[in-house]
Order: sequence, then C-alpha cells, then structure tokens
Amino acid sequence: MKKIYKALIIGSGAAAYSAADWLFRDGTDDIAIITENRFWGTSRNTGSDKQTYYKLSMDGITPDSPYKMASDMFAGGSCDGEKMYLEAVNSTRCFLRLCDYGVAFPTDEFGGYPGYKTDHDDTVRATSVGPLTSRFMTQKLENVVLEKNKTELFDNRQVIKILNDNNTVKGVAVLNTETDQTETFFAENVICATGAPSCIYEDSVYPESQHGMTGVLLEAGVRMCNFTQWQYGMASVDFRWNVSGSFMQVIPRFVSVDENGNETEFLKDYFTNIHEAYSYVFLKGYQWPFSFARSEQSSQIDIAVHSEKQKGRTVYLDYRKNPADFCFEKLCEEAREYIENTDCLADTPVERLEKLNRKAIDVYARQGIDLYSEKLRIAVCAQHNNGGVYTDKNFETDIKGLYVIGEAAGTFGLSRPGGSALNDTQVGGLVVSGHIKNKATCNLSENDFAFYDAHELSDFVEDSTVDYSYLKKKMSEVASFRRDYEGCIALLDEINAVIGSYPLKHRSLSDYFRDKDMILCMKALLEAIVSELPETGSRGGAVFVKNGNVVKENLYYRDYLTVTGNGKTEYIRVSSVPFKQSVFENYLNRITEENI
Repeated sequence: MKKIYKALIIGSGAAAYSAADWLFRDGTDDIAIITENRFWGTSRNTGSDKQTYYKLSMDGITPDSPYKMASDMFAGGSCDGEKMYLEAVNSTRCFLRLCDYGVAFPTDEFGGYPGYKTDHDDTVRATSVGPLTSRFMTQKLENVVLEKNKTELFDNRQVIKILNDNNTVKGVAVLNTETDQTETFFAENVICATGAPSCIYEDSVYPESQHGMTGVLLEAGVRMCNFTQWQYGMASVDFRWNVSGSFMQVIPRFVSVDENGNETEFLKDYFTNIHEAYSYVFLKGYQWPFSFARSEQSSQIDIAVHSEKQKGRTVYLDYRKNPADFCFEKLCEEAREYIENTDCLADTPVERLEKLNRKAIDVYARQGIDLYSEKLRIAVCAQHNNGGVYTDKNFETDIKGLYVIGEAAGTFGLSRPGGSALNDTQVGGLVVSGHIKNKATCNLSENDFAFYDAHELSDFVEDSTVDYSYLKKKMSEVASFRRDYEGCIALLDEINAVIGSYPLKHRSLSDYFRDKDMILCMKALLEAIVSELPETGSRGGAVFVKNGNVVKENLYYRDYLTVTGNGKTEYIRVSSVPFKQSVFENYLNRITEENI
C-alpha cells in the first residue's frame, strides 16, 4: 500500500519550512518535504549588506497598523489588497515565532524592535540580523521542522511533473538524482515553495544552485500573475551578492574598464553635476532596485552601469579611494545627515564601510575578495520576481489542492518594500496551513496509484546541442530591466524553435529536465512581455522600448493584475485593502471549549 500524504511540500527554504511548521502546529503531521538539495536555494545562500525583514513597526513609538502597512504595500500598484492585508495582519505573529525560534533580531533596552527605512517604503518597519538574515531564518526553522517535529524529508529529488487529474492535484513525480530513477509521491495537497525561475538570466544575483520549478507548474496548467514584474538591481557577479544598503551609502567609485585596460570613472559622462550623481549613489542604498519611476533620479545609476556594459566594458565598484572631486559638503542633505549620524565619515569608502557595517566587508572576505585591495565587478542583475504563479487569497492555484507560496507565487505588484519577501515566506505557510486544516478531506484511491507510476525516459548522452548560455545572455540583453519589444519577439522565435525540437541530447537526466524548465519559463516571460507591455508600458522595475522609443506607463492598469497563460492575457481588477472594525464578541463566540 503506497503512502498518501496530507501535504507534500516542495523546497527546503524559509517558505517551505514555514509551511511545514505551521501545518504541524495546526495538527497536520502527515506531511513530507521534497527537495532537490537541502543546502541549495535562495533563502540559504543569498543576502545583502544587512538583509531586510519587513514587518509591522514594533519599536514602541512609531504609529502603525495592519491596514496602514497593507495600504503602503498596495500603493505600489497591480497587487491585490486582500493579499496585502493578509501579509500585514499576520506579520507580527510570524515575526515573533521566528524570534521564539532563536532568530536574534535586535531589541532595545525595553524589548522593542528598532527599525530602519528600506526600498519603496518611508516607514521604519525594516529589521535585520545582518547580511545572512534569510539563512538564519531557514536554519532555525529547519531545526524545528526536522529535529523537533520529526517531519520526513526526501533529499535529492527533482520534481519533474505535477500529478493532476480532473484539475485536482494527486501528488508529484520526481527524479531521484542519486539513482536516475523516477518515483511518485501521492498527496491530497501539494505546496510548491521553490522560488523564482532564477536561471533564465546571465546577469543574476540568484545563487547558481537555485533553479526553481516554475516550468513544471506551467506544464501542469497554472496561469501566471504579473510575471513581467521582476526586481533588478546592482550586484557583484564573481560572487553573487546584492550591493545595496551600506555598499552604496559609503559612496564608492564607479569605474569601467575597456578591452585595452583603460579605466574610466564613468558617472561624469551621465550627469552634469557629479555631486548630484554621488548623492544618487547614496540614495541607492535604500532605493536599490531599478525603478522606472526613478529613471531620471537614482535609477540613472543603474542605467549608466548597464550602458557601460553594453559598450563591452567591465564595470566595477572601487572602495579603495574616493570618487573624483568627492566633497562631503556637496552631498545632498539626507546623505550628509546620515553619514554624520552614523559616525562613519572617513577618508575612503572602505573605511566608511568598516565603521558603518563591518559585516558587509566580511561577506566578501569569506569569499576571498578583499575590498581593501581590489575592485568589485558588478552588473544590473535579476534579483526577485514580484510576479509568479496566479493564486487566490489562500495561495491555491487554478488546480485544486496545489498551492504556491514564497517567491514562486505572484503576490507582489509593480514594487514592494525591501524585506517584504521574507515576511511573505512566513505568512504564506500560515495561510495555506489554515486553509488545508479547514477544508474537507479529498480521498485518493488505489486507482490513483497507476495515474503516473511509470515514466518513459529517453537515453541521454553527453553535451547538449543548444547553447543555453547564449539564451541567458540574450534574456539579460533584451528582457531584463530594459525590455526591447523587437528583441523579445526575435528571441521568442529562437526559444520556440528550441522547444519544438525537444528532447535534445543532454549531459544528464537532471539537466534535461532543468533546461526544459528554464526554456519554458523564458518562453512564458517573453510571451507575457510582448502581449502585456504594449498596453501597460514601462512600469515597476523595467523600461519598455518599442521601435526605439520608451513607452510610458499606462496608469489605468495599476488597478489590475495581469494574468497570462494558455495563450491568453487577461486583466483582473484588484480587490481593495479591507477596511472594517471587527466586533470582538462575534469572534469570541466562535471559540469552542475544545479550542481553549
């Protein structure tokens, strides 16, 4: 008799472990986790200068409310108000659970949680435990889930198919990457927490171990929501890491080197006032993602970096000495006050960084990169998909029993406060757990066991016949933060030709399924770009160019989600942020003696 799980969770990052723990706490212990590699993934392997967690203000003095927090997130446009309220109203509960599990977010002498300003937000809701916040979250949650809760974990399993019958999930088919054999896992509910399709770009800050499985979900028949809305920003590329926050606030040199080794401080070529440029560099600290709305302000820095790279030059940050003609007194007032208040004024950028955030220097030192003696190679990189799979407010897809949480879900719209993605990993698990707990059991029978219990796999030999690195390079050139309409159409034709000739020779079965997943995601994104952006224009984290001209944003579409799939594009009006005063007694009476 094959085992049938109440819930299967795919992934081993902050979202996956959060879902497993909330399910266990809700009394659903017949669950299992499936992961391609327990130590891969974005949550465990990424960060920034002080990786941000965004939650309701808890510093003891800042006025805040879930409604205000949800409204601030909703204000970015093209996101659902009910979902933003769920993110906000559950943020405190989720945050304090992490604190109880040992994630040591800073507190003041009274027990309040001080905060700071982050991207796309003017409050002080942001907090951090340093550059590796999401790693610590993952590790603490993992200890609870695997050691305390004793949840089953199946490692070295690459999901290759969602078992879907009659628009109802039955489980998953996986490739055991140790044996190259396929296996089936049956479940009433499947929760996908595998992150974005992170391997579709050459210029990417995602860890190389992160792949995602959005292509598998597309094959299952899900639709995508706001899939064109990605977040791009400057990052180092030899070691993939965001250069946000402190890395910008200390105002390093921006230099490019041509093919002959000639070095240029290039910001002077893009700004008439060099100290305006340096002030914008400072502001990139908490305006780090490229934003079309700031394309004539701080996001000019991203455009300059990208333009130098398009000229065939290599771009670097240099912390060893000040930029040319640098004068502290000529910076904008916000920059001067910040540097004075943090007491980090010093003779060089690296000395300022040492005083402001020594941990940021240590991140690179551990990778053999010495900011005191060498330049840091950078590019404008893909960092986060604000869109993703279309789900309802319970994070359930169009397929009954199939849920998607974390970055893989299309939760956020045109912009999101920095760190809200980490809050989302925790809230998503909580919401899904509650929905699974309260819904009727969907029984599987023995007849279901033969549904996808055998798999025909072709023979594979070494060396793929397709240059996937070329496709990634083209994606970064024409479909990243600068989207070229004609270039996207041409690239889509190339990718359709690749898909049309699949299966191809591959190095391994794992690479076969991984590359297939990647090109299906490329196809879906390019189709979304060419169908949506002529209508919506440049917005969020991207500039849209058609016939050589920048297409301005059509503000009408900020009130809509863009849903793509099955050859269709539709615009679904967003719900507003709920605004009501609940009557306490109505909810008190719902509590039964068994719940007390």
